[in-house]
Amino acid sequence: MRYTRLRSISDREKDNLYLLLDDSDSGYRAKIILLKDEGYTVPEIRQMTNHHDNNIRKWIHRFNDCGIDGIISKKHNHPAQKITDDIERKIVDIASTNPRKHGVRFSTWSLRALAGYLMEKKIIKSISHSEIRNVLLKYNVRWRHSKTMLGGSRDPEYELKKSILTI
Repeated sequence: MRYTRLRSISDREKDNLYLLLDDSDSGYRAKIILLKDEGYTVPEIRQMTNHHDNNIRKWIHRFNDCGIDGIISKKHNHPAQKITDDIERKIVDIASTNPRKHGVRFSTWSLRALAGYLMEKKIIKSISHSEIRNVLLKYNVRWRHSKTMLGGSRDPEYELKKSILTI
């Protein structure tokens, strides 16, 4: 059995840990630290909290190293950018044109490629391919997966090029 040691906790830290107990993301971590401070072993804490031993040890080590900051959830607090009608129209316009007109190397858009292009050109900070699909559906833009042509091409010189390559 491995022993995981908890450093001594100041009264101020203890007060902050008790305040954290109500937090939906960090509350269970505070509970782990408080239980360890009361003298419980990792297996006993596992029985009380239903968390894996390795996770319990991880939070104790993080608390030892960083204090309260080590157990508080690091949420990304930047709100999602609202997709305005203007942005939606830009998405539809770009999706309706050949990607090569926009300096991209491929000839058809995929939803993920379009999302990457929109973020790269700073048209929108963040957008998922499913959000793009919803915008296109809203504007009745039919979206098809690109198809691989087997055994033929629309290129009028295809047969000539093919015969040169196979010689």
